[in-house]
Order: sequence, then structure tokens, then C-alpha cells
Amino acid sequence: MKSEPGPLMTLGAAAVAGVRLIVWCKGCQHQVEPDPAEMAARYGADTPVPDWRERLVCSKCGSREIDMVVTGTKRHRPA
Repeated sequence: MKSEPGPLMTLGAAAVAGVRLIVWCKGCQHQVEPDPAEMAARYGADTPVPDWRERLVCSKCGSREIDMVVTGTKRHRPA
């Protein structure tokens, strides 16, 4: 028996958790990693991540066919 899914992650929760949002265009494969804190400030901290994704448009080709993953904490770049 499956359990009920939990609440959707919000942009504010993503910012607090320090996760990475990896977003790419299905049309041209353009990829970006927007800062969750900046996105929470722009779109509202209570905005669910799936709702935010539906609003995205590729800055390279203009497509609205966007996909994404939410993954572990930000990678640390060597000094």
C-alpha cells in the first residue's frame, strides 16, 4: 500500500535547504541552475516548485518545454 505524498516543496523551502534546481530546455538543451533564494524573492517563497517550473521560458530559444530536477545541496567548487 502506498503512503500519501507529502506537501510540495516551495521555493522558500528549497532556499532554506540549500538544494540545487537544475533546469533545462527540452527543445535546445540549454541548462541553468537558478539560485533558489533569488527565485523565492522573485516569485514568492510559498510558490510550489512545480508551479514555478510551469512559468519558465527558455532564455535561449523561447520554448516553454522545460524540465528540471531538485537535487542535493550545492556543489562546492575547489578553491
